[in-house]
Amino acid sequence: MVGLPLRRLVPRAPPALCRMLDPQQGCLEPPLRSELFGLQRFAEHGASLGLSHRHTATHSPRTSFFPRLHLNIARLRESFEYISAQANAGYDISPAAEWLIENFHLLEAQFKEISEGLPRSYFRTLPVLLAPPLAGLPRVYAIAWAFVAHCDGAFDEDLLVHFLQAYQTTCELNISELWALPTTLRVVLMENLRRLAERVASNKGARELANLCCDQLESYDLDSLEDIRHALRSRGVERVFLAQMTHRLQESRTTAHAAYKDWVQSALPEFAAEQIQQRADQAADNLSVSNAVTALRAIGDSDWGDIVSRTSVLMGLMLTCELFAAEHPLTRDSTLHAIERLARQSKRTETDIARTMLEHMARLSPAHPAQAVPSYWLLGAGRSTLYRALGYTSVRSMGLHLPPHTPVLALYLGALLLLTCALVAALLWRSTLAAWGVAGLAVLLFFPVSEAVVALVNRLVSESSRPRHLHRLAFRHGLPAEHAVLVVIPCMLSDAAAIGQLSHRLRLHYLANLEEQAQFALLSDYLDAPAADMPGDAALLQCAQTHIATLNRLHPRTPGTGQPGVLRFILLHRARSFSTSEQVWIGWERKRGKLEKLIHTLATGQGGAFENLGTTSQLMAHTPYVVTLDSDTDLPPGRLRDLVGVAAHPYNQPHFDPQARRVTRGYGILQPRVATPLPAAAASTGFHWLFAGQFGLDPYGAASSEIYQDLFAEGSFSGKGLLQVAAVHAALAHKLPEGQVLSHDLLEGALARCGTVTDITLMEDAPSHADVAASRTHRWTRGDWQLLPLLLRARHFGISPLNAWKMLDNLRRSLVTPASLALLVLVLQQRALAPWVAVLVVLAAFSSGAMMGALAGLVPGRGDLERMHFLREALADLARATGAGLWHLALLLQHALLNVDAIARALFRMTVSKRHLLQWTTAASAQAQARAALPAL
Repeated sequence: MVGLPLRRLVPRAPPALCRMLDPQQGCLEPPLRSELFGLQRFAEHGASLGLSHRHTATHSPRTSFFPRLHLNIARLRESFEYISAQANAGYDISPAAEWLIENFHLLEAQFKEISEGLPRSYFRTLPVLLAPPLAGLPRVYAIAWAFVAHCDGAFDEDLLVHFLQAYQTTCELNISELWALPTTLRVVLMENLRRLAERVASNKGARELANLCCDQLESYDLDSLEDIRHALRSRGVERVFLAQMTHRLQESRTTAHAAYKDWVQSALPEFAAEQIQQRADQAADNLSVSNAVTALRAIGDSDWGDIVSRTSVLMGLMLTCELFAAEHPLTRDSTLHAIERLARQSKRTETDIARTMLEHMARLSPAHPAQAVPSYWLLGAGRSTLYRALGYTSVRSMGLHLPPHTPVLALYLGALLLLTCALVAALLWRSTLAAWGVAGLAVLLFFPVSEAVVALVNRLVSESSRPRHLHRLAFRHGLPAEHAVLVVIPCMLSDAAAIGQLSHRLRLHYLANLEEQAQFALLSDYLDAPAADMPGDAALLQCAQTHIATLNRLHPRTPGTGQPGVLRFILLHRARSFSTSEQVWIGWERKRGKLEKLIHTLATGQGGAFENLGTTSQLMAHTPYVVTLDSDTDLPPGRLRDLVGVAAHPYNQPHFDPQARRVTRGYGILQPRVATPLPAAAASTGFHWLFAGQFGLDPYGAASSEIYQDLFAEGSFSGKGLLQVAAVHAALAHKLPEGQVLSHDLLEGALARCGTVTDITLMEDAPSHADVAASRTHRWTRGDWQLLPLLLRARHFGISPLNAWKMLDNLRRSLVTPASLALLVLVLQQRALAPWVAVLVVLAAFSSGAMMGALAGLVPGRGDLERMHFLREALADLARATGAGLWHLALLLQHALLNVDAIARALFRMTVSKRHLLQWTTAASAQAQARAALPAL
């Protein structure tokens, strides 16, 4: 039993004291404390240490410090509990003990940060030392150990940078080692704090034991004291025990204690010198503990990106490339990680690879902008060229087994079709219907089964693939003039209140994104009317101008910035034109027409598309980007600069292919992720809770998965994002048939090539009422079917196979509810399938996607979550997924009739009437007409 020998010698000793002084734990380890170095000595030590560390390996047997880390936190907790008990009992404790008590919560938090900051898989990639005494440990661990020892645990950023620079004059560090350094420093500091805490607690325990012995001195003979002394010698606290006994016995005037005094004097003849030494040790421990605790905080507050930039040889070499220096840290990291992986696989150093790549780039005259980007040669189409420049004749000769060009779309669609057909066949395996009955039932089953299969396959893809981070420039000092941007809200001038809300929204966009090279505009039309001019038009236009003038007065341009005479806020307004399809006067081609006219104006410099309102309608010349947002979309702080940073990066520059009639490389459109904000109490409804998804997603969070972007490097446009003026003009100008295209977002993204930027988030509320969602679904379904003529002539319009599938998939989804209703009716009438099976198939179609997400959410991704809160949220997601499926099942008749009506209207209008193809209701109007009650069947 732990502490048994000491407990037998001192029966009245508390168990905690016996555990703390248990000789079986071994002798106390000294703190990491060596000679303190200044700049010069650190430089000399760094260079000599680098020489001794030159023999390393990445695949040799390694000694993991993770078990040691767990032991350290356990010993720290034990020491903390003992010291806390002493303090609570009213005993005096040292300043070091006070530091430990007050900051123990920080130490436990550091343990969690270490576990997350240095995963074992990452640890296994670090070079390890081959020579004793640290053989098998990562080289960076030895560096951290030396730094902590010669700084007495203090953290000085400049001293660390100087030390690392000197070290690398003789031994170059990998980029992964430098990024592992902050966590490794924490590991070493925790090791030192454990040693100090054990030392403080054990010394306190030795004094307490001496006091116990002196209080009951008659109970011990000299042999017993000698046994206690021997036990404490094994723990390393013998002299502390003897010093305390000497101090107590000196106070005693009893002659009966003379033998004990003689014994302790012979055991500790230099008592005065020992007292001085122990006070010096205690003062040193106090300083070391305070240094270590302060250092742990300082490490967390330091800018390690800057430290790595100043110390990495690879980073210093890469920063000679101007484009790399201008890139966003995320983009830089992806480039550096690619170099790191290639170095590990090719057995070359990271700087060798970087130098070869940069020399190759310097000799090359780029055929297109992407070739000036380092990651083009590391991750893109230039990889094979770089491998040859490194001296490898093929990819396989490097040991890199990269698959050849794979038809990803064919595999994806093949998997969907194969799995759908297999499930349909399994459901019909024992059917007794005639052949025509089986065929009809198979068609009806195909649609709900395919919906569930698409959800399943997409979920598997998103879980197994890593989200793509699009390349991005940093623009650390704001947007430059050559990358100016126009932020527009396409809108209708309906009434004064709505105009006030629109101008307020425009102001919020500016206040969240204070960019001098950004212009903000209302892109407006009048409401549809039977005539070109209506009596209230002039008043509405004047109201809008007044609001824009107020914004410019409140937020004028800074003198000397921007183009002379150009306002920050402008109004771009169109007159009505007669629509033969609608037989009324409308804004030409509605929202699509507004954006097309704006793009044409910016691309060509030709005016006339918008009314001349003087400076109130004056655009910045040569504006290369337009960001279009809906009237209810929020643009969080800093997101505008991030979007333009992605668009401006040479790797993303769009290339329009006249033969393909579309953008084939780069991105003409960027689509951010759209998240749902927390709803206001008045706007929160049961429908909103069911279908809005997760609320309050962090707009600055990490990238999420978007399967088309992850699989095919091309996303889908949903109408809110950035348009590259030249590319969109080349891809869309005068290309689409007039008066036919209602749902234009997907088509525009197909022709101008859309990239989804999932780590840039816009906030937009979801419908709060079923009527609003139904109105929107009806419009979307009509718009999707009105694209059928373009889909049938996909090659003529430049629609790629991937985007043709997206358009076809929209048509498939619009048929899921009618097919599901027909399936249930047929099953109930003919008993062609077990009714419960049919109901489960329909439920799976409507809830499988959300249900898989909810079930995946039941598995926590981290171990430090508050369990009850996590469980409540996970169960709420599960309830939401179940409720959504039941809602769709309950309203299946209404939803099916809604979709059939939309499809029938679209087909009739396209083929027979040629009218109302642009019929459209604003979101505000749909919301105003929404009913709060449950819809009737």
